[in-house]
Amino acid sequence: MEPKPGPYVMLAVTDSGTGIEKDVQNKIFDPFFTTKQKGKGAGLGLSTVYGIVKQNGGFIWVYSEPGQGTTFKIYFPRAEKEVEKSVPGEKEPSDELVGSETILFVDDDDMVRNIGVKTLQMRGYKVLEARSPKEALDISARYQGPIHLLLTDVVMPEMDGAKLVTRLETQRPEMIVLYMSGYTDNAILHRGVLPRGTKFLQKPFAPESLARKVRDVLDGSA
Repeated sequence: MEPKPGPYVMLAVTDSGTGIEKDVQNKIFDPFFTTKQKGKGAGLGLSTVYGIVKQNGGFIWVYSEPGQGTTFKIYFPRAEKEVEKSVPGEKEPSDELVGSETILFVDDDDMVRNIGVKTLQMRGYKVLEARSPKEALDISARYQGPIHLLLTDVVMPEMDGAKLVTRLETQRPEMIVLYMSGYTDNAILHRGVLPRGTKFLQKPFAPESLARKVRDVLDGSA
């Protein structure tokens, strides 16, 4: 990343771990690159961080010595203005993004899942939550009513989102599918993980963005 001139806010994170070898340091932000054993890591953690920082106009500096640990310094451009407050009594756009459909929400990240489930429940949806693809398959098999939308992470342990969809489509062929991932849809498509034309929501997402995307997908406008 080529930093732009101006004031920045810096966040530093240091560990005392094994460090990162020099020949690996230039690859750590590549999507799907991991030094972990197969099945132990998706290789999306640092690439997700890189994507978020880049989207916000920032940059990352990393220093590491094998056996000495690693330091990451993340620089974000400092905001020059106060965030505008909403006018009391003004109608928020999110008030219109409601529904009564049933959604199966699948994500192994507890924080993402909890925020997503609460966001959708507050807007009237019935949400079935699953911590893993296996749990999602069990819920789908037991649930007697219709499931209008499957909202699933792309990369998860044991089974990825695409394989989960293939399994669920045999049970519920009418169910709409919306994928979500911490990396961009272009990177996911480039790796052949998902077919082109797939409905996709990038993480992290604001509650408003999630509600709007879900409503658009259910209404057929996305």
